[in-house]
Amino acid sequence: MTSKVKTSRYLRGQALVVIESLLLLLVVGIFLTTRYLQMMIPDVILIVCIFAITVVGTCSVTFWSMRNHISKGWRFALRHYKLCLSVRRALLDAAYYVPRQFFGTAVAQLPKIKLTFTDNYQRGMLLVENRVKYAQRLDTAQLSSALRRYVVERSYLSDDENYYCFELFDSRLERRLEFRSLDELLSYNAQVGDLELFIDKFTVIPLHHTLIVGQTGSGKTYGVYSFLLQMLIKPVQYQLYLADPKGSSLSILGDMIAPDCTAEDVDDIVALLREFNDVMDKRKADLKAKLATKLEASYSDFGFNPYVFIFDEYASFQSVVQAMDKKHRDEVNKLISQIVLQGRQLGFFLFIVMQKSDSTSLPTMIRDNLPLKIVLGNAEQQTYVTAFGTGVEIPSRDFRKGEGVYTFPGIANTPKLCAFSYLNFDINAAFRAKRGLCNNPRSSKGA
Repeated sequence: MTSKVKTSRYLRGQALVVIESLLLLLVVGIFLTTRYLQMMIPDVILIVCIFAITVVGTCSVTFWSMRNHISKGWRFALRHYKLCLSVRRALLDAAYYVPRQFFGTAVAQLPKIKLTFTDNYQRGMLLVENRVKYAQRLDTAQLSSALRRYVVERSYLSDDENYYCFELFDSRLERRLEFRSLDELLSYNAQVGDLELFIDKFTVIPLHHTLIVGQTGSGKTYGVYSFLLQMLIKPVQYQLYLADPKGSSLSILGDMIAPDCTAEDVDDIVALLREFNDVMDKRKADLKAKLATKLEASYSDFGFNPYVFIFDEYASFQSVVQAMDKKHRDEVNKLISQIVLQGRQLGFFLFIVMQKSDSTSLPTMIRDNLPLKIVLGNAEQQTYVTAFGTGVEIPSRDFRKGEGVYTFPGIANTPKLCAFSYLNFDINAAFRAKRGLCNNPRSSKGA
C-alpha cells in the first residue's frame, strides 16, 4: 500500500517545525549545560538561537496571517484556514493536483484556492484554480462534504475560465421568509421592484414567463399564493387571468379577485386565452406607435400595466385538448405560443403550474421559452431533466414543503436553491381584503 503523496506546502511546514524544534532543543541544551554542568557558553550563541527562533516563528505567523487575511479579523482568518485546509485535503484525496518534484521528493501541487464570505458569514464564494494539467475537471465535484457547515449552492466556470466558482451558503441558514400578517408582507414587498417578485430572502426575480413544477404536497400552491398576493399589493396594477381546469383553490381565489377573468371549464379557458391574446394584440399596436420614439423599449417604459395569465394544473387541461380535433389543438397551441414568444416586451406573461413537465403535457418549445423554472419538493430525476435539461447538477437536499430549485438566465444559469415564503395568516381574508385591486381587464383593455 503506497503512502499518500504530500504537498510542497506540507513539506515546507514540516521543515519549519523541524528547524524550530532543533533551535528550541539547542536553547534548552545550552541552558541545562550552563546550569548543571557549569560549562561556560558565550551568551551570543544563546542570543542568536533565541533570535532565530523568534524570526522563524514570526515569519510563520506572518505568512499564515497574510494567507488567511487576518486583516479581516481572527474570526475570518480561522474560518478561512479551516475551510481551505479541508478543501485542500479533499482535492488531494480526489487526486486533483499536478505531480511535481520538491528537492528530489515527489509532491502534489494543488490548485490555488480563494475564499470570501458575505452577509456575516452566511454566504461565501470558493474559487478553485482551473488548469489544463489537472487530470480531472471539477464540474461534477461534490465539495459540500469538505466545507463543514457550508454547502455548495451552485458551481460554474469564471468568465475567463481560470477558476471554478462555488457559491456557498450556511446550511443552518433559514432562507424562507415568514409573514404573520398581510401588513408584514406588504412592508417587505415595498422593498422589491414593481415588476419583480421575491421567493425568499435571497431570491428576487424580474417578472417573466414562469414554470412551477411540483408533486402534490410540494408547496407549489402556496408558491402561487405568494406570487398572487405580491402582484395584488404592488403600486402597479396587475391584470390577472386565472385558469384552473380542476376547479380547486385557484378558481376560488379567482372568483374573489378577478371573477370575470377566471375559468374552470376547458372551453371557457380557451375563450380566456383568446381574450388574453386579443388584448395582447391591441397592446402590440399601441406599443408599436410608441416605439418610434424609443427603440428597444418595452411596455414598462411607456407606463403600461402587466398582464399575467396563471394556468394551474396545466397537464389536466392539455389532456383534454389532446382529445380535441386537430383544428382546436392547433389553435390552443398557437394561442399559448404567441404569449410566450411575444409577451415579454408587451407585458403579457404566462405562469404554468403542473406536477410534471414532460413533453407530452408541455411542448419543448413552450417550456424552453419560460425563463423562470421552479421545481419544488423532492422530485424525480426525470422531472429535473425535463425542466432544466440534461447534465445539470441538482443540490442534494431533503427538500421540505415549499423548498426546491430554480433557474433564471443571468441570475441562476444552473439550478439554485429557493424556498417560498410561509404565509402564517388567513390567506382567504387577505385575498378578500385585496378584492378589486385587480382591474377588470374587460373594461380596461390595452391599459
